[in-house]
Amino acid sequence: MQIFKNLFIIITFIFTYSCGYKIISNTIENYNIIEIQTSGDQRINYKIKNKLLFSNSKENNDKFILEINTIKKKTIKNKNINNEITSYNLAITTEVSYGLTGKLVENKFIITESGNYKVSDQRQKTLNNEKTLTEILTDNIIEKIKFRLNNIINDT
Repeated sequence: MQIFKNLFIIITFIFTYSCGYKIISNTIENYNIIEIQTSGDQRINYKIKNKLLFSNSKENNDKFILEINTIKKKTIKNKNINNEITSYNLAITTEVSYGLTGKLVENKFIITESGNYKVSDQRQKTLNNEKTLTEILTDNIIEKIKFRLNNIINDT
């Protein structure tokens, strides 16, 4: 019985060892951005541009040229009985057009993130709620852009 167990383990190991499974790692940015042009919401674009350039890898020969267009849209989500606004929905849509200088690849993708925040009794707290939600959504968009750029480099 022990021989069958050992034989089963060895055979399983042999078949799964070289199965071609490849782990996609998001921790290493292997893209090189040489130029970023932005339009739309300037605060969000400023943060996106700085974070992408900070995580830039100079080792890769494939160089990206990016155009980023960001639209921030705030809509009313809920009102109470007195017709006072109680919460807003905030949606940030980012369109990223890219080109690879080493290859003739040009394309674009769109990332949309949205969330809700409540209206407070004090205006400053409401503005802080909006600012905090904007920061969170922008960070999510940045991570998705990094992931897409890594996938584009890995696919080419």
